[in-house]
Amino acid sequence: MAPPESHTPRPPDSRDKILETAEGLFAVGGFAGVGMRELATTVGMSKSALFHHFPNKPDLYAAVLDRCLARLEAALGRVPTDGTPVEQLEAWIDAVVCALSEDLPAGRLMMRALVDEEPFPAIRLATTDATDGLDRELMPFELRLAGILERFGALLEEGMAGGVFRTVSMGDTLLTVIGAITFHFSSGDLGEALLGESIFSAAAVERRRREVSEFIRRGLVA
Repeated sequence: MAPPESHTPRPPDSRDKILETAEGLFAVGGFAGVGMRELATTVGMSKSALFHHFPNKPDLYAAVLDRCLARLEAALGRVPTDGTPVEQLEAWIDAVVCALSEDLPAGRLMMRALVDEEPFPAIRLATTDATDGLDRELMPFELRLAGILERFGALLEEGMAGGVFRTVSMGDTLLTVIGAITFHFSSGDLGEALLGESIFSAAAVERRRREVSEFIRRGLVA
């Protein structure tokens, strides 16, 4: 009789381990606060081995952001597209809150990436240009972020066109939604002091999901 198939999870490879460790370090210290030597020591490899995977810190940081956004993109990809704009709005909010609650460093990392000027002075979102319709200078994480925001913007436009959502400024609304959802998961000690418990506790996450969903829905529904 053949031995039973093992279902023991395969340990992450070196690249995955680097990205996972770097995500936590960058979330706490930001880009400037993390050194490649520190990261290599934490991962348990030599600095030269680290540079074999990522030739410089900006490339590593960009890969960390892309990995984080890929998880968020995957969560949003599971949102049904056949509901009303209001139902889809609530499903989007639920998906983002759930994704950030399951990935502890992600909220703080994304908040830092959006407000820090180093190493990327501006997060560019334009996806087309006047020549061949493709902006070839965009980094993978910028393309992912642009795609997520464009899909959410399309949902808002559908709701406004159908009279379900009131007419709003797209840019202002996107900033409001990003801040309302993301800040909770980056608030750290302040959030815990205000809530009296961990911002990642099941009760706090569920309250946040309800509060932000109600807040945004009431602000948008005509």
